[in-house]
Amino acid sequence: MITTQAYAHVCAKPKKHVDKTPMTKSGPGIKTQNITSADVARLAGVSRSTVSRCFKKDSRISDNTRKRVLEISDQLGYQVNKLARSMSTKESDLVGLVSSGLHDPFAVILVDQLISTLQKMGLHPILLDASNETQLDISIKKLAQYQVKSIVITSGSPSSSIGAKFINRDIPVILLNRAGQLDQANLINCDNQKGAMLAAQALIDAGHKKLAFINSSFSTFSGVSRRDFFEQTLALKTSTGDVTLEKINVDETGYEAGFKAALKTLSQPDHPTGFFCATDNIAFGFMDAARYEMGKKIPDDVSVIGFDDLPLSARPTYDLTTIKQCPNDLAKAVAECIDKIDSTSERTRKIIPVSLIKRKTITAPPQEPSGKPSLKD
Repeated sequence: MITTQAYAHVCAKPKKHVDKTPMTKSGPGIKTQNITSADVARLAGVSRSTVSRCFKKDSRISDNTRKRVLEISDQLGYQVNKLARSMSTKESDLVGLVSSGLHDPFAVILVDQLISTLQKMGLHPILLDASNETQLDISIKKLAQYQVKSIVITSGSPSSSIGAKFINRDIPVILLNRAGQLDQANLINCDNQKGAMLAAQALIDAGHKKLAFINSSFSTFSGVSRRDFFEQTLALKTSTGDVTLEKINVDETGYEAGFKAALKTLSQPDHPTGFFCATDNIAFGFMDAARYEMGKKIPDDVSVIGFDDLPLSARPTYDLTTIKQCPNDLAKAVAECIDKIDSTSERTRKIIPVSLIKRKTITAPPQEPSGKPSLKD
């Protein structure tokens, strides 16, 4: 503990100004912004550089010294001036996370995982909403002033031109589940190609010949990629007429997109029987409309497969067969990328594996055809 006398000695002002404010729990009531590292060093009996190293968790500092310095700093109310440090050292522990609104359930989970992972690294994430481009432009300029360590731009964000703005300010950029339109950016994507192939194979193996892909007209890079890879996977069979593929886009997003797609498609007499939805959230909307509005049984009348493996997918209400992408794996890949930014100029290009989670929304179509075609034929 710091004695009142020692505290008063450190915080003493010139004789022309005497602090007469009452005592507080940690010492005299003095404005803590007047406390400097020199004051902490004097009371701890160490140098100012040692105080600085204690806050950096420098391995050269003993545990006892670090503990004493941090205790004294806390009692004095001393805080490291992060802005001043970043300006002088050109280093920062700030990481910007850019997302265009957190309306998508998977985006919420992913951002939460990113924040948790970055904080464990001792970094401080700052979340920017890209839905308001005017405000985002202001935020970009402010972040540049703070010597931000890196910027992570997620799938739900606007065009990659935003990334270019950061790159032009020499701020490393990581594109997460986004197209690789910036050569100078790092890329981390889940394996949309593998996911689309797994979805196609699951429906084909169940005997479905009339397939459909459901997506929003306002889709992200991930949704568009899954559609394109799904179509490519089925190309041979659609070219021979063994399988038909209907690509359904609706002017809604998320759950509402799936709900509207079901009302539109299932009212047709010869509608598809196997549906691949761009996201689980779209699949939820599709399933609810199919069952409660159109009177369809899932999977007896129509089979459905989603993408993401949201927690709700495993609940009995949906029990959705889906393609699992792991938010934790994506966040770890981002952390590894940030960790090596200062040591290499090589750009990260990483694909995160996905897997098929089989539940109860896929079975044979109502009138099972003779034989089950395979994509391997």
